[in-house]
Amino acid sequence: MATNRLTDFQLLRLKSERLRAIGMLMVLAVVSLIGFYNLLFASESRMGLGRSILYAVFVFAFFETIYLLVVRNAIKKKKRIFVFLRYFESVIEGLLPVAAMAMIMDVGDNPFTVLLSPAYSFILIIISASALRLTPRLTLITGLLSSVCYSTLVMRVLYVDSFQHLNPHPNNLYIFMSMMLFVATAVMYFITRELRSYVDVAVEDMALQDELELASEVQKNLLPSPLPKLEGYDLAAFSTPAKHAGGDYYDLVTPNPRQAIFMLADVAGHGIGPALLTVSSRAYFRAILGEHQKISEIIERVNQLMSCDLRAGQFVTLTALVLCMDTHTAKYFSAGHGPTLIIRKKEGTVERLEAQSIPLGIDVPLKMDPPIKFHFAEGDIIAMFSDGCYEGKNDEDDTFGIDRVVSLLKENQDKTANQIIKHLQEAIIEFTGRKSQADDMTMLLLKRLPFEKTA
Repeated sequence: MATNRLTDFQLLRLKSERLRAIGMLMVLAVVSLIGFYNLLFASESRMGLGRSILYAVFVFAFFETIYLLVVRNAIKKKKRIFVFLRYFESVIEGLLPVAAMAMIMDVGDNPFTVLLSPAYSFILIIISASALRLTPRLTLITGLLSSVCYSTLVMRVLYVDSFQHLNPHPNNLYIFMSMMLFVATAVMYFITRELRSYVDVAVEDMALQDELELASEVQKNLLPSPLPKLEGYDLAAFSTPAKHAGGDYYDLVTPNPRQAIFMLADVAGHGIGPALLTVSSRAYFRAILGEHQKISEIIERVNQLMSCDLRAGQFVTLTALVLCMDTHTAKYFSAGHGPTLIIRKKEGTVERLEAQSIPLGIDVPLKMDPPIKFHFAEGDIIAMFSDGCYEGKNDEDDTFGIDRVVSLLKENQDKTANQIIKHLQEAIIEFTGRKSQADDMTMLLLKRLPFEKTA
C-alpha cells in the first residue's frame, strides 16, 4: 500500500535541505547589506546598483524562505514534499543570480565590472551548496543552469559591439570564468554522488540497527519474566548479550506445581545468527516437552533437530536441571556446558558439575552419561552460567576466571539471589574496566531458603 511517510533517507535529505536553505538565507543577508550600502552611501550612479541588488535578493529570499518553511513542515510532520518543488527550487537557484547580473547591466553599470562582481562568487556558493541536496541530478541541474546562463551573459557582453569598447580585460578571462563554473559543476556532481553513497550506507546501518534492536527486543521477550515464585526457593537470573542480540538464553518450565525444569544454553558465537538459533532451540524444547517425560529424551530429540539447523562448526552447549520441590532433589544434565557450581551452606564447600556429553548439533545420536543427582539443603545455591561470566579480561589481559565467581558466590551466599547476581555483575564490570563486552553473559541462580523463610 502506498504511503506518504518518510523513509530514513528522505528524512536525512530534508534535514540537509533545511541546512542548505538556512545557509543560503544567511548569504543573502550579507548580500543585502551590500545592496543597502550602495543605496544609502554610494554615489548616485551606484544607487541603481543597490536597488537592483535588493530586488534580486528579495525575490531570491522570498522563494528560499517559502521553501524552507515547506521543508521544516515536512520534517515536523514526517511527510514528503512534492518532487516538482525540489526541481523548481533548483531551477530558481540556478537562474536568479545570473538574472540579477543581467538586471544590474540594464541599469547602466559597466557590464564587464558586473561579470567580475561578487555575484560570480555567489553562483559558486549556490553550486557548492547544491551538494547538500544529496541528489546528484539536482546538483547537475543547478550547476548547468548557472554555468550556461553565465556563459550566455559573457557571450552577450563580449560580442555585442556597444560593449566592446568598455572591455578593460582580455576576453579569455571571462571565458575562463565561464569554464570554471562548468568545472565546479562537475566537481560538485561527483562530490554529491560520493556524499549520497555515504548517506546510503548510513541509512542502511540505521535500518540494520533498527532490525537488531527489534531482534533484541524479541529475544528479551522470550525470557521468562517475571520469574515465577517457587515455594521454598529464591530465584534470580540475568542475560546480557555482547551485541544487540546474543547466543545465550535461559528458560524455566513448571510441568506441575511441584516440579520445575531450568535450562540455560549457549550457542557458539554472538550476534543475530546465534540469536536466531537460540529462538529455534527454545521452541524445540518447549514443543517436545509435552511429548516426552524424561529430560534425557528431550535433549536427545532436540539434538536431532538442531543438527539439521546448524552449519559445520556450529554447536549449542546446554545445561538442564529438573527440581522436585517436595523432596528438594534435583537431576542435572549438561551437553558440553559447564561448569555449574553448587555452594553448600552447611559444609562450606563448592561442587563443580561438569558436562556429561558433547554439545548439541555435533553428533547424532547423542551419547550422554546418566544425570547427576543431588539433594538441596537449606541455604544451598546452584549457579548455572555461560562462559561469558568468567572469561572477561582486563587491560592486563588477565581473565576473570571461575575462582573469582566461586569466591563471590561464597562471600554473598547469605544474601538474596538478586543481590548475589548484582554483586557478580558489578565485580565483572569493575574487573574488565567497563570495556566493550566480549561475550554474552547469562546466569541462572537458585537458592533454597531456610525453613522459617518459606512460611
